[in-house]
Amino acid sequence: MYMKIFDLSSRELNLLIYFAQLRATEKEISITTSQIAEFFNTSQQTASRCLIRLNKELGLVSWRSTRKGSFVQINPLGLDILHQLRFELERALYPDLTTIHIQGSVFSGLGEGKYYISRSSYMDSFVKKLGFKPFHGTLNLRIQLDDVDRLDLIRGSWPVIIPGFEESGRQYGDVLCYEVKIPDISARVAAIVPRRTHYGSNVLELISEINLRAALNLKDGSELTINYSLDQTREYDK
Repeated sequence: MYMKIFDLSSRELNLLIYFAQLRATEKEISITTSQIAEFFNTSQQTASRCLIRLNKELGLVSWRSTRKGSFVQINPLGLDILHQLRFELERALYPDLTTIHIQGSVFSGLGEGKYYISRSSYMDSFVKKLGFKPFHGTLNLRIQLDDVDRLDLIRGSWPVIIPGFEESGRQYGDVLCYEVKIPDISARVAAIVPRRTHYGSNVLELISEINLRAALNLKDGSELTINYSLDQTREYDK
């Protein structure tokens, strides 16, 4: 499932922002509907309905009630919404910004990229939606600290969504793809953000129709720059 910020009411979006300001993207926070109602100057019933919708209907937050009180945490889908909001605000505030440049260093991964990329269900969707058949493997970049904010901007833009599937009783999650360019090569390249990954938020995985490591003579520690055009339009997938 992928959701746009435009699918939320202003009250729901504001509540998500409020939770994030309380650091609910990092941990569970203790909060009551009375606190929410007081902050937004609304009734407790309205606050409760909004929280229930964010939790049960939209899946943007987790919410559990105990004897010690209620605890809320923003889910990955909710974090997607916050990244989208930031992306749209950046585009509104800086309309002349057309391309994001990000630099990272190459490192060897855990070997999972080749395994996941080679799943036939993923491969078929890559070919259909991206227009190329990826090399069986990913190129892993550890993004420089100064560029992590730019990476978050990319994650907030509209992706090509490769749907997850079930195979032999195992669940494979959605993969979000963003077409990027590498200077001096014409090969098609996409940055991918798996829903489930062992890497941190400063890591970007690249797929291409060619073996990027071999073609660019890259070794662990090699520096690589990628460019992402903000003018790209994306087909919205539910």
